[in-house]
Amino acid sequence: MTKDKIVLSVLLVLFALILFSLSAFPLQEIFPGSTAEHIIKSAVEETASLNLVTAILYDYRAFDSLGESTVIFSAVSAIVLILSFKQLPVSSKGLSFIVKRTFALLTPFIFLFGLYIITHGHLSPGGGFQGGVILGSISIIFCIIYGSAFDYEKYSPQTKTLLETGGALLFVFMGLLGLFTGGYFLRNVNPLFGELGSIISAGSIPFINIGIGFKVGAGLAIIFYSMIQKTYREE
Repeated sequence: MTKDKIVLSVLLVLFALILFSLSAFPLQEIFPGSTAEHIIKSAVEETASLNLVTAILYDYRAFDSLGESTVIFSAVSAIVLILSFKQLPVSSKGLSFIVKRTFALLTPFIFLFGLYIITHGHLSPGGGFQGGVILGSISIIFCIIYGSAFDYEKYSPQTKTLLETGGALLFVFMGLLGLFTGGYFLRNVNPLFGELGSIISAGSIPFINIGIGFKVGAGLAIIFYSMIQKTYREE
């Protein structure tokens, strides 16, 4: 039996096991009086967020989400410190003219899509983490298509650091705003008094989404930029 046939056989067996495991999953039950039942019935009324996942992340367990963002900040700081002794990446001329022109046309739409995912996270699927990844991918694609020197000149490491720090500070500021106006840290307050279903509704959640979005996007770009310093050399 050839190597390809062995790999194909293993993949087929794994696929069959996955299908069997999915069929064996028990049905999800919601018990009376449980947290799940409370969130499903009351989350929209209590948080004004139509996206229940976002309501959980940035209202019911917002303090935990702040801890997760701190982990990202710590990871970015550690990677930058470890790799800071390497020279700055200066690459390459990038890919072909056609690829560069095509991406130049697509970039504004990718940027707007990322902003849409961030700012509508309380109304539809998405949020700061997902939109931030989309924004961070723009910087990574810049490095691949135009060369890392292009991204360094247009979107410097200092700018990325400023955006990441600003996102974290906005999250903390919304927490302090809840403390001083509502009585406890990260209380969901509504500074703009938007109506349910509007883009400025859901109190603090849209602002936290924006802070998380910029923090995650800039953080991923910083991590990528720090790591390619080991592989890119000036030509």
